[in-house]
Amino acid sequence: MNATGTITMTMREVDRFKVIQDVADGKLQPWRAAERLGLTTRQIRRLVGRLR
Repeated sequence: MNATGTITMTMREVDRFKVIQDVADGKLQPWRAAERLGLTTRQIRRLVGRLR
């Protein structure tokens, strides 16, 4: 089963996704992502875990 479709996201959601993806790819340190998004490093780790 192949699910294709359109996902509508705000610019804020797109930025958040890119930051989390950069942490998962090792391009950005979790503490920097936490500062940028106004979250804790623990929340960043949880979001990265959910992305994988």
